[in-house]
Amino acid sequence: MLRHLIQLILLFCLLASKTGYSRDASGHRQIIVSVTDSWSGSRADIYLFERKGESWQRLGEGMSAVVGSLGLGWDSTASSRAPGEPLKREGDRKAPAGIFPIFLAMGFPPLPPDGVTLPYKGIREGTHCVDDSSSPYYNRIVDGSDFSGAAKGEWNSSERMWEMPEVYRLLLVVGYNMDKPIPGDGSCIFMHVRRSSGEPTYGCTALAEDDLVKVMKWLKPGENPALVQLPRDVYDRVWQEWRLPPPALIGEETEKKHSSLVDVRSMAPDVVVEMRYAGIDNFTRKRIYDCGRCFLKPETAAKVADAQRELRKRGISLKMWDCYRPLSAQRLFWSLVPDPRFVADPKTGSRHNRGNAVDVTLVDENGRELDMPTGFDDFSSKAGHGETRLPARVIENRRLLAETMEKAGFRRLQSEWWHYDDSDGSGEIIDISFNELCR
Repeated sequence: MLRHLIQLILLFCLLASKTGYSRDASGHRQIIVSVTDSWSGSRADIYLFERKGESWQRLGEGMSAVVGSLGLGWDSTASSRAPGEPLKREGDRKAPAGIFPIFLAMGFPPLPPDGVTLPYKGIREGTHCVDDSSSPYYNRIVDGSDFSGAAKGEWNSSERMWEMPEVYRLLLVVGYNMDKPIPGDGSCIFMHVRRSSGEPTYGCTALAEDDLVKVMKWLKPGENPALVQLPRDVYDRVWQEWRLPPPALIGEETEKKHSSLVDVRSMAPDVVVEMRYAGIDNFTRKRIYDCGRCFLKPETAAKVADAQRELRKRGISLKMWDCYRPLSAQRLFWSLVPDPRFVADPKTGSRHNRGNAVDVTLVDENGRELDMPTGFDDFSSKAGHGETRLPARVIENRRLLAETMEKAGFRRLQSEWWHYDDSDGSGEIIDISFNELCR
């Protein structure tokens, strides 16, 4: 107990001494630049910079991230806010705009990843970030188990960090509103792991886990690292005053190489999406995609929408298991199952690699999957359309799926009941990563 109380006191001292708002970047030798398209944009490009003498040097290419679902809002202490530009407030689903120190790493593992030199604090049961504006512990990270029963009542709401392993497995604490916190200005701002769905955050900045680990290892406490987060046009306005890298070094918005692909929900918003390779419930037992969104060529997505409309008349729905698949993933699958009945040879590519194939099943109005011959990625003869040694209801469900998809313009793959190719689909193989697609 005493050891944890001492750690808590030291953490409070660290927060108080390191989290004042910077008026410019001159005191920082490492900065993470996060730029969005607009104040309301939830997708961000992230660049890493080191100061070399009086100049900034960019490290590598940009990384994709997501911020608040409603974009950004100014830190209320910032002096560069123009009339009409939004302010960050508690619970507004905006991430803060400004310059903020990065001084602490946290995570579920008791020790940080190898190579991380920032101070590190493990997340354990009872680790809270207090978001109650009326609490004396507002915007503090505390271990509730170190408090007496009376003290535990000094906040009415908090983020129970130990219950959020998907996003808080690893994180960086962003020094926003931590030095003499202003009640209601916002709390619990981190750079953390992006959800597998790729969805925006409640106010943090989220990256793919590999990118976050890369950033964590790069940051050095002696370089006084900071996060600079702004819309692009505001960055262009303040970069000289703030002594930031020139806008040319953060480039234009990443080229939209994937502009030929659309999210299926833009055309069929009520389809169920459960991208199996965005999790570990697949034959590789590994997470292959950075987010769980279904991308397709527009003409293929339109056919999915046609099929969905037909099924809705029966009170059932399509569930999408796989859609566009990067060629890099196809190579991995072929290395594991080099059987053209089930995995296309990456030398010629799959329709999945072109954005015009889908792996689908059916669900009822409560989201329960209808009985089908096998589970997903069953590499056996039982998965084929010719298998007849099945219960009548299973054969009927398989038939309904096939007839609906074919009526919409798809063609079945004989060896897999779940796989359908767009019969009109063609085009070049695409190898755009989900890291880029899910921006």
